[in-house]
Parts: sequence; C-alpha cells; structure tokens
Amino acid sequence: MPGVPPLLKSVVDELHKCNRCGFCQTRCPVYRVTGLEASVARGHSARLRAVLEGDLPLDGALRPAISECLMCRACTAECPPAIETDRIILAARASYLAQRQSRLQRFIFRTLLGRRALLRAAARLLGLAQRTGVMAAVKLLRLFPWFQGLAAAPQMISAPRTFLRDRISSDAAAKQVHYFVGCAIEYALPEVGEATAQVLRACGYGVRLAENLCCGLPPYSYGDLASAAELAGKNLEVFGDAAPILTECGSCSSFLKEYPRLFPDASSARARAEALAARVQDATEFLVQAELPELRPVDAVVTYHDPCHLSRYQQVTRPPRELIQRIPGIAYRELPEADWCCGGAGSYALTHHDRSVQILERKMRNIAATRASLVITACPACLMQLRYGAARFGLGVEVLHLSQLLARALPAR
Repeated sequence: MPGVPPLLKSVVDELHKCNRCGFCQTRCPVYRVTGLEASVARGHSARLRAVLEGDLPLDGALRPAISECLMCRACTAECPPAIETDRIILAARASYLAQRQSRLQRFIFRTLLGRRALLRAAARLLGLAQRTGVMAAVKLLRLFPWFQGLAAAPQMISAPRTFLRDRISSDAAAKQVHYFVGCAIEYALPEVGEATAQVLRACGYGVRLAENLCCGLPPYSYGDLASAAELAGKNLEVFGDAAPILTECGSCSSFLKEYPRLFPDASSARARAEALAARVQDATEFLVQAELPELRPVDAVVTYHDPCHLSRYQQVTRPPRELIQRIPGIAYRELPEADWCCGGAGSYALTHHDRSVQILERKMRNIAATRASLVITACPACLMQLRYGAARFGLGVEVLHLSQLLARALPAR
C-alpha cells in the first residue's frame, strides 16, 4: 500500500472486519437523519478501504465524510464483529490533519488549551462578547467552517462572570479526592462543579482541585494526536499520590482512562498513564459507593439521558440511575433511546449545527414522551445541548446535571 498514511494502515484489520451486513444503519444517529450510505459505518469502511487500495485519494473531498461521524460508538454496539468505527475515523482524521491543519485549529490545540491563564482570558473575552451582543454581530466568522454554528452559540454556551476556581478551593479532610476540573465545567458550567464539591463534602471527602489542563479529548477527536499526547503528558505530572481522581464530565473521565493508548508500549509515560487511568472514576461511579447522607425528597418526574462517553465508552449506566432513584419523592421514567447521542458531541453542535439539531429533535421527542419535568444527564456537553433543545423545541422541562440533582436533595445545613 505505497503512499497510504501509516495511521490508516494501522486500522486495516479493523476495516476488513466489515462484512457489509448493514446492522450499523439501525442505530447510527447521523444515518437516521441523512438516510445516506455514506453517513454510516459501512460506508465509512468502504470509502477508507478504497483509500487503502489506491482507488480514492485522501483529500479535501473526503473531509466532510470523515468529519460528520459523532464517534458515539452506537454502530459498534450493533456490529457483530464489534468494529471500532471511532478508531477508523480517528485514523482517517489524523491522516488528513497531518497533511493540512488550519492555523486557527493549531493555535487552539497547541497553544490555547495548554495554557490555563490564556484559556481563562479567552473565556472571559468570549463571555464579554456574549453579554454585550458582540458575538451575535460578528457575522463574518460564520464564513469559517469551524464556526458554522456560531449564530446559535450564544443560546448553547453559557458565559458565567466567574469560573469554578473563583468559586471553590481545595480543602482538607481525612479522606481526599482529586477533582479533575473539565474545561466546560470550569468556564461554562461552574455551578455543576460547585454541586459536585458540595455532594462530595457531604459524603465526608475533602476536595482537592487539580492543577490540570484540558484532558486532550478535543484535539484527539479531530485527529491531532500530538497535541492530545502533549496535554496528557502535562496532566500526568499533576497527580502525585494515590487518591482517587474524579470528574463529573463523562468525556473527561473516558479520555483519562484511555491515556495509555497515547504513548508507546513499554515507555515510562505509558506506565504512568496506566497508573493514572486505574485511579480515574466518573463521579457517578464513585458516589454510588459512597455514604450519602439521608436525602430530602425531590418531588418530580425524572428521566435520564446517557452520555455516549459514559455509557458506551465506559459502560457506566447503572450508577446514575441508582443515584437518581435513591432520592425520595422521585418518579423515575426510563427515556426511550436513552443511549442515543443527543447531537452535542463536543463541538459537533457548532461545526455541524443543522445536522446536530436534527439529531437533537429526535431526542426531544423521546423526552416529551416521558412527560418528565426534570431531565438529568452526566456530561456538560450533553447538558448544554439538552438545554438548548428544550428551549428550541418548547419543552417545559428543567435540565440538570446529576450532581445538581443530588445537591438539591442534600439535607439543609
């Protein structure tokens, strides 16, 4: 296979597992919207096999196809040989990115995300632009592919005046946990982080805010493996003792657990990544085993949306539901297609806005069918997307992170 990028060669066995059965069509949210064979895992595999065989170039014409995948792993769950389509898409994106990467994306992934002070300043600037209406007025930015959904951004992304590290600080207790602060929680949803800390403290744990950077999932998802590995390497230096590492972001927890794949076998970094991954728990995994205080009743009809990075990447589905149902007064109703992607998928809601909204509409119809008054999830990207959907489609529901629901049920001080 001369001239074929090495990363694509690395997934050739995975590509050839596809027996063209089409089971992937039944659960792919993108295919259910487009109805196009090119949008489903079988189509992606066929196209990339053609690249491997020299019948199709890996050029700009291929970019829309490899960028539209949500990487939600729904197809893997339905696939008889369990083909890891997300690995295939990642290899294709990384191969394409190695040939051409925009200066803006390179700056974001290789500079902005690796410097917390700079990212903090950018978040403050974004918040100011949103509050003053400047963001809505900068229509020229919509010409750039990375900002296709900019017009909807003010309705989708909250811009608090103060961030999480301004609101809470580390504290001491006999039992300690490291709190890995995700970017979305830090800069968009600090109230969720406050709720998480409140619940952990009510369980008797001291919360130690980690001096972490971005987990690295955003550049990784786009195929910038070098930037992801650099961020991961810096985060490996942050956690010195053996205390558990917790986060209430399903995307962060899933990627932290996958850090070992970023480093070569038998390297010291790989060994440290494996040690760190073994200590990482999503907050729901940890809290379901913790000693919660006696909870106050919350009178509400509640349903739960499974984030892809929590349910399919980590197989964490029982703990969130168990925690919800421990709260007195709640009438829990299972959400139809609870594990279907809501269309948020990180920045997908901005870069593929129209398609994201079509996927979201199906989720909103299912939520409406439950007649729930409270929709709970465990991922900040899902939280923002579901809140946007509730407003856009006129659902009279409140959308909360599970940490917020638990904090609401804590006994009064």
